[in-house]
Formats: sequence, structure tokens, C-alpha cells
Amino acid sequence: TDRVNGGRYLITTGASFGAYHAMSFGLRHPGRVNRILGLSGLYDIREQTGGYSDESIYFHNPADFVLGENDPDRLAAMRGMDIIIAIGQDDPMRPGNEEFSRRLHSKGIWHALRIWDGWAHDWPFWRGMLVKYIGGHD
Repeated sequence: TDRVNGGRYLITTGASFGAYHAMSFGLRHPGRVNRILGLSGLYDIREQTGGYSDESIYFHNPADFVLGENDPDRLAAMRGMDIIIAIGQDDPMRPGNEEFSRRLHSKGIWHALRIWDGWAHDWPFWRGMLVKYIGGHD
């Protein structure tokens, strides 16, 4: 049985900037989401805001709000999630994914950081990631 959603299992997933949306939504609503699957994602949007920051940016930037989270109930909910971050070894966003992984670990939030061979920032790779981490048929 699942701990949320009346026994239904909810997964947020996305590729590239969609991975940001999946991660941001899932971590902002940990009591509603069971699994987050981010494929070749961006988890720190500060570069996209041109240096502008306010409370809204902070609470929609996983790299920031995860570090600032201190509520024991929210942290427990985040720690109960199944979080998978998949990125290509040669993807230019890999360092950002590794930094985000360190931030999750610093808060005791278990997750899997999976480094795929090559660039892996394209639909054929993302399809393979979806099949591997969610399941499906070829």
C-alpha cells in the first residue's frame, strides 16, 4: 500500500527543463508524490533568472529550497520518496546534477544519481531511462 494518494502511486517525470518541473513539483509536494524521475535535468534555475531572486524564485528552485528545508515532517516526507536523477556522462548539466545530489544527501534525502554513458540528452536515451526506471514494453 502506498502512503499517499489513497493507494495510488504518483510519479512526476520530465526530461531536460521538464525534469526541473518534475523535481520542483515533487519536492514542494512530498506528501502527494511517491517517485520523482528527472532525466537530464536542470535543478538550479538561478542562471535562467538573470540574477534576479525573490521569495517566489527561492521556493521554485529545488537547489535552494531543499537546503533551506528544516521542517521535520516535510523532510521525513521527502526522505520517503523514491527519487531518481539520470544524466549522461558527457551532458553539460552533469556537474549541476552532481551538486544537486550532494544537496539532497546533505539533508538526508536518499536518492539515486544514475550516470548514463555518453551525452544521453535526447529522446532515444530518455525513452530507455523511462523503460528502465518506470517499466514498460519495447
